[in-house]
Amino acid sequence: MASGVRSTDAEHGEAAAFVAKWRAREPEMAFAEVFCPRPLRMRFALWGALLGEWREAALELSDPRPTQIKCLWWAEEVLLAAQAGPRHPLLRALALPSLPWQGLAQALAMRADAETDRPVDRAAALAAVAPLADAIAALEAALFALPASTVTAFAAPASTSAAPEATMRADPPSTVSASVAARQALAVHLLGERLRIGREGSAGGLLPLSLLARHGLTAAALDEARGEPVRRDWADELAGALSGLEPPQSLDACLYRRCRAGFDAWLLRDYAAGRQRRMPPLRALRIAWRCARQQRPR
Repeated sequence: MASGVRSTDAEHGEAAAFVAKWRAREPEMAFAEVFCPRPLRMRFALWGALLGEWREAALELSDPRPTQIKCLWWAEEVLLAAQAGPRHPLLRALALPSLPWQGLAQALAMRADAETDRPVDRAAALAAVAPLADAIAALEAALFALPASTVTAFAAPASTSAAPEATMRADPPSTVSASVAARQALAVHLLGERLRIGREGSAGGLLPLSLLARHGLTAAALDEARGEPVRRDWADELAGALSGLEPPQSLDACLYRRCRAGFDAWLLRDYAAGRQRRMPPLRALRIAWRCARQQRPR
């Protein structure tokens, strides 16, 4: 079987449920998909769904024990993906054993044993998720460096000559590395999503002690109304970590990461302003369009 996305109806159906979950969680990414070449859209969606599962397992559960169990399970699973024998429908559908899965397995195992002490400041919080962000970024860079012809299953045939990523380099995945900016954007994404779903007051919270001290609050107050100014300040600090990467369409990264960084910057600023809305569709379309216009430097 050619490498790429596998095409059994059973695997498609099982993977589709996870893709639907991701689209419900990150509806703005539907506007990024519009600008993805058709042969790459299933790869784009599978990747988004996988990121959602890894993010949830490593950073979004409310108790350390389930986090440890899920991280270790996923660490084993991605090693099986490297051997072309994964059990999870998303990894079976992706079917690309040549990607650098080992780095992610190691990073997930590290998250399973991560210290639960709250970081001191933003730099320490970013460092806490850096191994996971770096491993995911390396996978992402390799995945989207593969030529579109490796995707054979669910994508409808179409010309891709006008799309920014229609013709991509065919470097061996193991030789492709993610840019520093892409890794930083991914680390901010991981921290920002944890904040947005309200996990900062739980064990292993990553909102820094410096912010708690500034507001004179304990971590127990973060889930209360009086914790809102602290959460808003954290969103502002995370948005600041992305500000040096703007405009996001100039990132040396794939379309998926450029768009996700653009969306994250807007959502974090909105959170910091106390609005915490779903992104308006026209705004999402404009951000995706801007990010799709810029080709990756070669």
